[in-house]
Amino acid sequence: MKFDFYLSEMSVSDLHGGGLTLQRVLGNQLNDIPCFIHVNRFATDLPASENFAGKSINLPSSWDSDKVRKVLGRTLSAKISKTSTMIRQHARYAATVINNKFKRNHELCALVCPQGANAIYTLHELQKHRPVKYITWIMDDHITEFADGSWRYPRYIESILTEHLRKAEQVFVISPAMQEFYKSRFGVQSTVLFGSSNVVEAAQEYSVNLNKPLKIGYFGAVANWQRDALIAVADALKGTDTELHIYSGVNELPGDLQVDEVHFNGRLAPNEVQTTMHNYDALLLPISFKAELRNMSEFNIATKMSEYLACGVPIIAVGPAYSAMIKYLDEHKAAITVSSTQKEDIANTISLLRDQKQVSHILKNAQDLVKSEVSTEPMLKKWLSVINS
Repeated sequence: MKFDFYLSEMSVSDLHGGGLTLQRVLGNQLNDIPCFIHVNRFATDLPASENFAGKSINLPSSWDSDKVRKVLGRTLSAKISKTSTMIRQHARYAATVINNKFKRNHELCALVCPQGANAIYTLHELQKHRPVKYITWIMDDHITEFADGSWRYPRYIESILTEHLRKAEQVFVISPAMQEFYKSRFGVQSTVLFGSSNVVEAAQEYSVNLNKPLKIGYFGAVANWQRDALIAVADALKGTDTELHIYSGVNELPGDLQVDEVHFNGRLAPNEVQTTMHNYDALLLPISFKAELRNMSEFNIATKMSEYLACGVPIIAVGPAYSAMIKYLDEHKAAITVSSTQKEDIANTISLLRDQKQVSHILKNAQDLVKSEVSTEPMLKKWLSVINS
């Protein structure tokens, strides 16, 4: 399938998991797309990599412009831009721009990666101008929220999202949990495709640390989706000789993480990450327990999970039992997991790193999983088998 354009709130950036996922899984096919259209501020803040910058068209809402944000403030500007009225208005504008870019009476083909309502509404409005065939790949569902024991969508978006999913040529989702949910909620079949990792060909052999103090590494964002789990781990390490080393692009750690047992090492160059991972006894995968972030925790699989699995160092995953990554890793017995924020539970889980038999078992399972599912080659094969059908 030849795409005329890519449509999303996010750019194909080297600075976030979605951009890396697209580059790793689609490879050269992504380079063949002539136009990358971004309909949200997200792509302005995390711009496309240099390979795609020259083919990118940024169409954020006027409410998200630097000028308006300076006058109203970021919080109020973002709040206004997310209202249903402004989303619809902006979608009509963006659809007109896209329609005018291509010759008349020509059916278009698009790869759509919705992060929210902007891309979905823009496509809906574009289809009023001309026919558009599309494949949709949902990596994050930022629209739904969990409240009073059930999932809810804003009234203005659920019918449009249902139409979007049902009319797509193919639907890709980021996790088995999202696949099951979309089937029950919207009645659509989908294919699971998430962030891959290249196989580490010359990874050094892992040796279980039986005597020395343990060192755990974390490589990734320090944002809402990780923060409370990171804080729980830091709290569990207080007064112990186990260290947590954090590598992230933030300028400094929040105060809750500034404890003696936590060391902040800044950002690494991409080519240094996997080499540095081998300096640690385990890699930490933190997933938020917060109810307001349940849509991320329950449905999302981070690109970092695949990178960790491919590294050859055991994973300690800390997150709620309902989270997609905890379920996935438990199902394949490919990590040490704990679904608790209690100090004792986390401390007991960390102590399992001394269990040579268990560590060897999970590393073997992780290696098998990388070869069969989470490396780039099997993910690309899955993508090609679906779109070529």
